[in-house]
Amino acid sequence: MAIARDVASQAVGAQMLDWAAARAAAAGKSRLRLDAWKTNPGLHRYYQGQGFTLLRTVDLPHRQSGALFERVIGQTLAVRPETAGS
Repeated sequence: MAIARDVASQAVGAQMLDWAAARAAAAGKSRLRLDAWKTNPGLHRYYQGQGFTLLRTVDLPHRQSGALFERVIGQTLAVRPETAGS
């Protein structure tokens, strides 16, 4: 998931996550999961600010991603501003 920096203050990322949660709910799912780069703590803080919990980190040497996050369906947070760090 990526957005243009010039729209970061418009909560586009939060809206995208809420859209994905709505799709998951429509499919009968109770949780939304994603993985992120292991080496990006700013991104981890962003997802936690969007209601996600870090479940675990899978550390495989050939993969940058592996920080596994989950959010319970029904937590809509699109009103939160984008605050991803680098």
